[in-house]
Amino acid sequence: MTTLVISSQKGGVGKTTVAVNLAYSLARRGWRVLLVDADPQGGVGFSLSEKAREAKGFFNLLSQPGAFDPASLVLSTRLPEFRLLMCGTADLMAGGEEPPDSPELRGQLADLWKSFSDYDLVVIDTEAGIHGLTRAIMAVSDFLLLPQQAEPLSVRSMPRLLRHVANLRRELGEGVRAARLAGVLLTMVAEEEPVSQEIEGEIRELLPRDLLLDTRISRDPAFLKASRAGVPVALLRRQQPTAARSFDRLAEEMETRLNLAMTSQQKESDEYTRLLD
Repeated sequence: MTTLVISSQKGGVGKTTVAVNLAYSLARRGWRVLLVDADPQGGVGFSLSEKAREAKGFFNLLSQPGAFDPASLVLSTRLPEFRLLMCGTADLMAGGEEPPDSPELRGQLADLWKSFSDYDLVVIDTEAGIHGLTRAIMAVSDFLLLPQQAEPLSVRSMPRLLRHVANLRRELGEGVRAARLAGVLLTMVAEEEPVSQEIEGEIRELLPRDLLLDTRISRDPAFLKASRAGVPVALLRRQQPTAARSFDRLAEEMETRLNLAMTSQQKESDEYTRLLD
């Protein structure tokens, strides 16, 4: 089982849209995927259905240890490979605030991830900002994906964001599990806007070539419509929107970056269908 944290330095960069649609695209490719909403604002639930918004979930497990079997709070979807653990009741935490990063919290999170070992991939949508709970999640997870909007502020904040990630890994020391940076994903790219194209060029010059993903997510009204309808963008209408194809390309690229491609090949070589029983 592999854990992928999706985080951002600030809100409004399409983080939850990326989490929902990437997780769904990977599940459609055959991986058993659990999407965890670890954002106290419950963005994943608001992107999906009323049932999802009202379900118990991640924060119930953190605030009431032992009160629930984690598997019992997982929601199934019409795609068997795609399941959800919603935010739940975030205000159960002490003082209505998210817990601070601590060894105890990291241990609790690590145990929770172990309970989901039957999945190929656990995708965790976190609150904007690398601090507190998000920092603890990063400390016990495998990979980190950073969506960044193609705007001037992204260029200015990128070095600081990368320092946060490097400092966390340095703090934990060698041999300790901590999220490796799977890549930076450009989002909300305005294809017809010259400034957006210039910013993309600056970010590509700023980052090492292998750190910026080839896939980019364009600004598209389909994402807003899908969020309002409570579905991944691929399910918005019968004929798949163009916007959904970008997430299929992203899923393919992430398979390699998350070291899932080799497992996929092994699965294909190990499976066969009998001609006669």
